[in-house]
Amino acid sequence: MNILIVDCLAREKGERKSSLDVIGVGPRAIAGVLEAMREEPSIKVFEEIREDPWKISQYDALMISAMSSDHICAFRTLRYWQRYGGGPVIIGGPIGEEYERLLARGFDLVVVGEGERPVEVLVEKALDRDGIVFDELRGEPGFAYRLQDRVVFNGRSPWHTRRMLDSYQHSVERITDYPLYWGARVYVEVVRGCSNFYRPRIRLADGRKCIDCDLCRSGSLRQRLGCPLDIPPGCGYCSVPGLYGPPRSKSIDRIYWEVKELIDKGVTRIVLSAPDFLDYGRDWLVEPEPLTDPRNPPPNIEALKRLLETLWRIPEIAGGEVAVMVENIKANLVSEEIARLLAEYLRGTPVHIGCETGSREHAILLGRPVYPEECIKATRILASYGLRPYLYFIHGLPGQTLETAEETVRVMEEVFRVGAEKVTVYRFRPLPGTAFEGFPPGKPGVKDRASRLIYEKGVELNRRYKEQLVGKTLKAIIVGERKRGEGVAYPFYHGPVVVVENASRYYGFLVEVEVTRVLSERLVGGKIKRVLRRVKPF
Repeated sequence: MNILIVDCLAREKGERKSSLDVIGVGPRAIAGVLEAMREEPSIKVFEEIREDPWKISQYDALMISAMSSDHICAFRTLRYWQRYGGGPVIIGGPIGEEYERLLARGFDLVVVGEGERPVEVLVEKALDRDGIVFDELRGEPGFAYRLQDRVVFNGRSPWHTRRMLDSYQHSVERITDYPLYWGARVYVEVVRGCSNFYRPRIRLADGRKCIDCDLCRSGSLRQRLGCPLDIPPGCGYCSVPGLYGPPRSKSIDRIYWEVKELIDKGVTRIVLSAPDFLDYGRDWLVEPEPLTDPRNPPPNIEALKRLLETLWRIPEIAGGEVAVMVENIKANLVSEEIARLLAEYLRGTPVHIGCETGSREHAILLGRPVYPEECIKATRILASYGLRPYLYFIHGLPGQTLETAEETVRVMEEVFRVGAEKVTVYRFRPLPGTAFEGFPPGKPGVKDRASRLIYEKGVELNRRYKEQLVGKTLKAIIVGERKRGEGVAYPFYHGPVVVVENASRYYGFLVEVEVTRVLSERLVGGKIKRVLRRVKPF
């Protein structure tokens, strides 16, 4: 069967407002399952379908990958399919938690939870050009569908074991389906799941409140999986532990293979993706128990070193032709030894730290595994070793007060002072499957004084960061053009998008750019100092 996978991830109403250069893991993971079963998948981003909806007509089945915030994009894709396509339509990803709403809007099948095994079962038993044989899915976990007038939900897909995850090979062939894959940050999954199984202590929207049994903080690793009140695990605003479970680290051989194959396809920027990169190999230290403690044991230095050493044997990485980055780490796991190891391989690249609130008491209420003072310390250590800390904060969270906002502003200023390169401020949105799903969204800064303090401080600090870039030179890939010959460039090692003078003729080239001005909160301007090499395949 010709199966189309449409990537709606982080596209909300149909296009990305930030992280424009990201290619996530999910669609390639599902494409890999289909390829192993001798199906013929293709991946298209939503923007391609919007520009030419008729393209959708050549496929036998449609699969959509989306997050909880991507409803509008997913529903628009469904309408295109109903008008121009035909055959079964399936949706999965974090959005699957809202299966009743999705089924009511016309989706045939919703995959709920981790997708690899359910898609394998679906193709083996129930999917053909004429539709889905729902009788074959009775009792199979990971599916929701309608039978006559009722919704059937078979439960979430169980968390896949580490060995199961290693058995599924993410597609590398389909990376070339993405526009600009040669200049984008391509995510390679190294860890799935999060070790924070603390529970929030704030009273929830449905009236439940932690009874201070302390099982999730001092119980055995297996005891921490459950909660007497069934409060979902993790930070109250985050769905990762509940949806994807405790960390499971992929084997070094599997990661090496995928990275090497992607580079052979022309990928030039790799992100080693994990809810916490420092969880890599920590699960191996406690097997067969689940890793449900975000603080102990400490990082598996040996495993991290072996992974990075192995990847740096790839000539293109060792020679600097391919940029390798990591994303999220927990501040409480950062030490001098960790910073020294990361700097050996990743010096000059960003490292993202979730701080969210500057109040220690608020952090405990939220279920956070990390305290603000640890974020400050980790920022100082990482910056001293030549890494580039990026800090996340959220305004409008449950329990926010003017006092917690003022503390947050002080912490934002302090992390910037000790070496943070950038702060990112989000507005709280309740997500399905989280402890905070029943709360209202955070108020915009214009409507709430406490939120305004945090939001405005973020704008101020990021403006200062961009002003500090003026006069500096960075490497960037020209990936598009604007008016009057200007080029649009993505920094090789990540950073703000650069509008480059007289650069459209260098589309597809890696260049050195001198930053000359700040254009907006998200853009800087610059001029080419030197053309380095072509990276776009001919």
